[in-house]
Amino acid sequence: MRRARYLSLQTTHLEHVFSAVAFNLIRLDAWWNGHALDRTRVSHLARLDLFLAA
Repeated sequence: MRRARYLSLQTTHLEHVFSAVAFNLIRLDAWWNGHALDRTRVSHLARLDLFLAA
């Protein structure tokens, strides 16, 4: 979702709005069903902390 498929400002904005709605629907579905979303990203400091602790 980092690159827009369209070139004009209006269509790019519309694409971003649809993407945000889709992500929010996925989050709502997970919240309603009691499933936590996977946390796959780890910050640089947390990764460094894990590396130094080992």
